[in-house]
Amino acid sequence: MTSARYLVVVAGAEPATTDALATALRDDGTVRTAYSTDALLESLDAEVDVVVVDSDLPDGPLGPLLAAVREHDHDCQVGVLAEHAAVPEARSDDVDAVVRRDESAVRESVEWLATRARYRQRLDEYYELAEERATLSDESDGEERKRLDRVERQLDALRRDLAAGFRRLDDESVFDAALSPRDRSLESDDADDADSDDADDAGSEDAGSEDDDR
Repeated sequence: MTSARYLVVVAGAEPATTDALATALRDDGTVRTAYSTDALLESLDAEVDVVVVDSDLPDGPLGPLLAAVREHDHDCQVGVLAEHAAVPEARSDDVDAVVRRDESAVRESVEWLATRARYRQRLDEYYELAEERATLSDESDGEERKRLDRVERQLDALRRDLAAGFRRLDDESVFDAALSPRDRSLESDDADDADSDDADDAGSEDAGSEDDDR
């Protein structure tokens, strides 16, 4: 799934540290570096598979920067370099992985994130081709038959790629990769709403109990 070189953006406020990580990653993929929040956002485009952001990059909270990365809607995977396993000032659906500031840990995490990114990309390609296949008739001939054969070959190749990616990812990763950032955000919002409803119901029950006691 990641046999083709992936593209990763490494962003950090300290050029020496950022460059060292970028050098470690260049054996596996193509790397862009950014030393400011503006440079990071300018480096994003549809070719980027993974973004690795040092939590020390922004002057203020990290959350708004990660949200801005997601708003670019290029569907890349986002890792955060941090000392702790969670980034409290960021929404969970804006962070795909929290990574130690260690070259081997970064390389391992970026490969995993790139696999997730490519899996998502292949799924999008598969769904698009499946829709095209649905418009073609098995009894077609001539140019339409050639088009049908081409689409079916591409679908077969994508099935093999997806199966290879599936074997490299755990179930949760496959599920998350299959959802766009917008889908994950909606799912998170739905969960929050459900929790709020449960709390409201519990509050109503408590109020009813108090009334009964009176």
